[in-house]
Amino acid sequence: MRPHYFVSFLALSVTALSIASCSKPGEKAAETGEAKATAAQVTPAPVNADVLKSLTAEQQTAVRALIRDELVANPEILLEAQRAFETKQARVQNEKVAAAFKSLKSDHAQFSFGPANAKITVIEFFDYKCGFCHAAQGWVSNLMQTRKDVRVIFKELPILSENSTTAAKAAIAAHNQGKYLQMHNALMTAQGDLSPEQIFQIAATVGLNVEKLKADMDKPQVEATITGMRDQATNLNIGGTPGFVINGKLVSGFNQEELENALATAGVDVSNPPPASGPKKG
Repeated sequence: MRPHYFVSFLALSVTALSIASCSKPGEKAAETGEAKATAAQVTPAPVNADVLKSLTAEQQTAVRALIRDELVANPEILLEAQRAFETKQARVQNEKVAAAFKSLKSDHAQFSFGPANAKITVIEFFDYKCGFCHAAQGWVSNLMQTRKDVRVIFKELPILSENSTTAAKAAIAAHNQGKYLQMHNALMTAQGDLSPEQIFQIAATVGLNVEKLKADMDKPQVEATITGMRDQATNLNIGGTPGFVINGKLVSGFNQEELENALATAGVDVSNPPPASGPKKG
């Protein structure tokens, strides 16, 4: 007879196989540890070290051999366990995101483009040094240009480096000169390390007064804006970029097919979309 508690060993072996987002250095390891801990917590009892301790040495050896034989014969079990675990985690996180969606899109410290009464709201958490965010830039830009029923909200989430934070501050400060979107697009398509020197060169290129930009970057409101957006991401367990929220549904990383499906299932009639409006903050 197959001991039912061998499932615990499978749960603890599950690891993430697909990556489509950037994470803060060291964060992936922390997430893996958290995932393992969660898997152990949700596994039905009795599934823990005490079970093995209650067995004789011969029985423990037999159980381990059985587990090994089972995995060798049916390696797809690991994939099934991974899918089940990821599905559960995604469901829990999406419930949290859906509950917070109304407050997310009404945050006045963010930068939004499109009609305020649009039936679809796309929120993007991003980092200017994230390669996947750069890859998503074309999709986001096309969305803003072609879907007049969509409101796009940008949330700065600099998590990768100090240069990420400097770039975010520069983009936020550019709003005071009416050029947030121009600065955002230039930073998101820039090549290189985004050093402060490069960031200010980009600012000059898009027509910003660089000295005023530097002064505005040091204002407490800029730091407060970044802190607020980081707190929102933390509360929703969004630890990587890009992170998209489409009408309350979370899409982690840049997966264009999944993003398009989220748009298509947003429950919106786009036969008579509202007219587009100019950019604004809030």
